[in-house]
Amino acid sequence: MMKKIIVLSFIQAVAIFILTGLLCLFIRGDFFFRSLAPIFGFAAGLLRSVTAMVSLALAPDLFEDKKKK
Repeated sequence: MMKKIIVLSFIQAVAIFILTGLLCLFIRGDFFFRSLAPIFGFAAGLLRSVTAMVSLALAPDLFEDKKKK
């Protein structure tokens, strides 16, 4: 379960990094304008992993696979 949370957090961080960088590139002409892309990418990944860990601790039923027999 932890591996899945970490992988999804990493994917989200990379996606936010690329989207923010491209937005800065098109608006200001600089991919790393004031380091916005790395800051927002890192923040998105960190917040995603923290909220997933808290959700896992407080409501583990949300992460359980419910198999019907």
